Amino acid sequence: MADRQLRKRIRLELQELGVQPPLRIDELRSALAAQRDRPIVIRRAPLPMPGPVGFWLDLPDADVIVVQERTTQLHQDHIILHELCHLKTDRPQAPRWENHAAGFGTEGGRCSYLDKEECQVEKAATIIMEWSSVLEQVGPPPASDPAVRSVNLALGDRQGWL
Repeated sequence: MADRQLRKRIRLELQELGVQPPLRIDELRSALAAQRDRPIVIRRAPLPMPGPVGFWLDLPDADVIVVQERTTQLHQDHIILHELCHLKTDRPQAPRWENHAAGFGTEGGRCSYLDKEECQVEKAATIIMEWSSVLEQVGPPPASDPAVRSVNLALGDRQGWL
């Protein structure tokens, strides 16, 4: 998918989820969980290094995103976004619990960015992080009152994501 198409798709997906800037990872997680009608749980763990810094487990009752705890908050946010993008694409070869029953050492071969979808998901996570960073720097702080936020969206010069 071309960059322009990907950016348009991301913008529409975020709008469909009702997620507005500034980005709050937990808000995005909650919106996606509601859309999927399935809990999404984030777990931080000391994953072996070198190795994957995050992965998604498709468990019978929930989606679990495991994130390397030994990295910065910004990097953890990017890892979570990356895995949420996998959830959004709902790729059929997602690692299942059975693949991890022996431990968290193997991750289904998703450490390589030679995979086209893996590259696309990484690019999507990077675009969302980039937009969020830019909008946090140039935009006014969001109003806590939803009514004020609606007025700002209607009358402001910046509407939603870039």
